[in-house]
Amino acid sequence: MPTTPPAETAAIPRLTTGAAAALGFCATLLIAWGTTNDEFSFAESGWPNAAVKAVGRTIPWPFDYVVIVAGAWLLCWLWWRLRPWSGPLGVVVRKGDRRPVPEPVDGPGVRRPLWVFAAWVLPLLLVPPVLSADATLYADAGYMVSRGVNPYDAGLAGGGGPYAPQVDPLWVGHGVAYPPLTLLINGALVALTGADPYLAVVAMRLPALIGVALMAFALVRIQRVRGKPADAALWWGVLNPLCVLHFVGGAHNDALMAGVSLTAIWLVVEFPGAWARWLAAPVLVGVAMALKQQGGLTVLAVAGLPVLDALRRATLGRRLWLLGWRTAGVTGIAVATFAAITAASGLGLGWTRWLTLMGAAGTIAPFGMISQYGGILLRFGGADPGPFKLVVAVISNGVLLAVLAWVVIRWSDRPLHAVGWGSLAVAILGQALHPWYVPWSLAVLGLDKLTPRQRWWLAAFVIGFVAWHSFQSSVWYKVRI
Repeated sequence: MPTTPPAETAAIPRLTTGAAAALGFCATLLIAWGTTNDEFSFAESGWPNAAVKAVGRTIPWPFDYVVIVAGAWLLCWLWWRLRPWSGPLGVVVRKGDRRPVPEPVDGPGVRRPLWVFAAWVLPLLLVPPVLSADATLYADAGYMVSRGVNPYDAGLAGGGGPYAPQVDPLWVGHGVAYPPLTLLINGALVALTGADPYLAVVAMRLPALIGVALMAFALVRIQRVRGKPADAALWWGVLNPLCVLHFVGGAHNDALMAGVSLTAIWLVVEFPGAWARWLAAPVLVGVAMALKQQGGLTVLAVAGLPVLDALRRATLGRRLWLLGWRTAGVTGIAVATFAAITAASGLGLGWTRWLTLMGAAGTIAPFGMISQYGGILLRFGGADPGPFKLVVAVISNGVLLAVLAWVVIRWSDRPLHAVGWGSLAVAILGQALHPWYVPWSLAVLGLDKLTPRQRWWLAAFVIGFVAWHSFQSSVWYKVRI
């Protein structure tokens, strides 16, 4: 019986570069406008800048909430609209059914994605930190470093100065878990701005912008070397709302870590020499770790990509042995680099004392919620929540280690997949799940082939996370405090 030829997939009209840029500009402009309201500053006097305060007065409560949430949701819709595949879920639509096919179908995407990204982030560059106050913590820690005070020992706001009143009360008196290189950069930016109460906070976006620029460069170059278009990688890694709002808008230090890590991966893909594979790239991984500890997972890609063909031909046992000894060598060089930076900084390893504080903020991390809300119930019933929280922490660490082991074994022949899914596992199964933990994983996964189901679930996760966090950070959180 003759089969009916498949019908053409219904074409989604391509958004022009100008339309995509303009719509995204409007979305982030709404978010930037709402953020200027003094309500989002932890200082009693509001934002320490006359121009920002004047703009903020034009958007009173509750309209500041409305425009922030509306802008974030508009950006999510636009990002999904620009996806580089066709069909609502990445499927080929055949006559009479909508069954998924194994291979993705090229879709409209957008031309000149980096120009579009530039338009999207433009309104965010000079406004206060967006959807997070972490940049004020960076400035406060940097102020202490610039004055010769160790933030690991003094605790946030412990050094006085212009940024102490802006520190979220939740963190006052506590040290930071950031590695030493990040603190040195924060201190340099505070000194560069003359410890200006507002400009130094905004200046924390400079490392983030450098990090995103490195990400874009590395993603394009890696795909060019591999003979593949960079559209999907840029859509996942740079254009996604988590990168726009939290790497740039929130000025989070994860951005520079991600950029340096991807640069290390690019080196081993572009250059076949031992200098890149056993010196430059591992050293960059150590630098990334000194910016944010999660960069250490990059060792899997740096070790595995140069021998990718051998990994794919080998049996599982030989594959794990080959990847294992190479990863151990790369890790040794990276850790030595991290240790040298730590020693040169003079700040020591005080950040290790504050790692358990990460879950105090209360996020949607599964084990974090179990620990937090279970502890509340126990305290309400008159019991000590300490032992319960300790048990949850032990279980969560065990589950995370088991998942990481499975990821490495499962994708030992696909190092990029191992790094991407492994870093995502660390974010989700750790004590806290913040939106700025995720773009790094998406950028790495965007370099590899994803199944239609994986693409859909990842995109749904991004959109849902941005939509929820924009509401949680602006409305729910501010109402609570």
